[in-house]
Amino acid sequence: RCRPFRCPLPSLERSELRARGRLWNGTFLEEFLDVQNLELIVRAEVSVSSPRGNVVIRDAVAQMSVSLHLDPGVAVTAVPWWVLPLAVLLGLLLLALLVLGLWKVRDPPP
Repeated sequence: RCRPFRCPLPSLERSELRARGRLWNGTFLEEFLDVQNLELIVRAEVSVSSPRGNVVIRDAVAQMSVSLHLDPGVAVTAVPWWVLPLAVLLGLLLLALLVLGLWKVRDPPP
């Protein structure tokens, strides 16, 4: 999904602009689970709104391709449905044992 963003530039003294991005594995595993190879086209455009109108930008558009290849050794598995109720029950059992143990070792009333 494309995400446009804007950032103000306080000065244009430098002749180079850099932008960094990060690709999350989870995003591609959720969206493109059945895809073996994926090619992304990354496009950036720089435009300047100047009240004077005297700013000229050469090469204002940049585009590059990023190829992603699924690693067949990485298995994507979901958590079985019975794991969550079992974890809740074991947590409650552990809590009950902890309460029982603390109740047994409490100081007797005077």
